[in-house]
Amino acid sequence: MKRIICHIILCIPLAGCSLFRSPPDTRTVALMPFFSTASSKSIGQEAADRVALELVAKGYIVIDRSTATALVNETKFYGSGLSDDMRNALQSRNIAAVVFGSVNDFSCETIRSPSLVASLASNMDKKNRCTVSLTAKIADTTTGRLLWGVTINDTSEGVNLTAMELMKSLIRKADIKETLPPSLNEQAKPE
Repeated sequence: MKRIICHIILCIPLAGCSLFRSPPDTRTVALMPFFSTASSKSIGQEAADRVALELVAKGYIVIDRSTATALVNETKFYGSGLSDDMRNALQSRNIAAVVFGSVNDFSCETIRSPSLVASLASNMDKKNRCTVSLTAKIADTTTGRLLWGVTINDTSEGVNLTAMELMKSLIRKADIKETLPPSLNEQAKPE
């Protein structure tokens, strides 16, 4: 009897402990810096920040890019993709998915008016034609499967328009889902 009581007493502290890591919150995503073909790397960082703000507005928990790049080497990530080691590093922090992307085009040019009167009148306010192309993706850290992706492009003209304003507008219009689709593991479970 004493032995049974001793075993019970010894097991009580372990009752609340888990031997396994808890599954990640499906709304926790790590943000990678976005690759940019533009001359300035800050364009990719700005795009990533804007996408992060939209994700937070949709209820996601976003792990900042500085933390994500501490876990995952950015150069290797964009060079070879989401490797097993990278997925394991993200999963060890209970991160369900990784957000990444690229700014493919980011440019503005001043539009010249065909008439002299119009060009003199518009000297104060210059009309620009800006083009932005952005790709954003979310991949599952368990399977590596792409869960969501979008490429958005726009060319717009406006007085004093900047490519940054156009990019912000495009990201706000992107169809970022409120919830991510289930992973392949969850879909493949037999009933």
